[in-house]
Amino acid sequence: MGVGLPPLEFTECMTDSPYFRENLHKHERELEKTSQQIKRIIKEVKDVLNSAKQLGSAQRSFAECLQAFTFECIGGAQTDDEQVICKSLKEFGHLINSIEDERDRMWWMMGMQ
Repeated sequence: MGVGLPPLEFTECMTDSPYFRENLHKHERELEKTSQQIKRIIKEVKDVLNSAKQLGSAQRSFAECLQAFTFECIGGAQTDDEQVICKSLKEFGHLINSIEDERDRMWWMMGMQ
């Protein structure tokens, strides 16, 4: 954090002194720098929001794969382990979808569907 800029005095403005001009240019440069930083922050936030939307789509796709997972039966029926694995993956897929439903609700509440 810097020292800070000297204030712009109205009385100096009236005389339009070289000191005032130099001080004014310092303020203008600082405003330009601040403006560029704000623009960068806005761009980064937009990038983060777009990435979050892409993550949500990828999560839903992943959840769909988990829920659709099945074993081919060798013999008459699935083993107990196969049934537990299928059930666990299906539940995990439902959990991921629930999380994404909440994320969608947050987007909607923010007005950013």
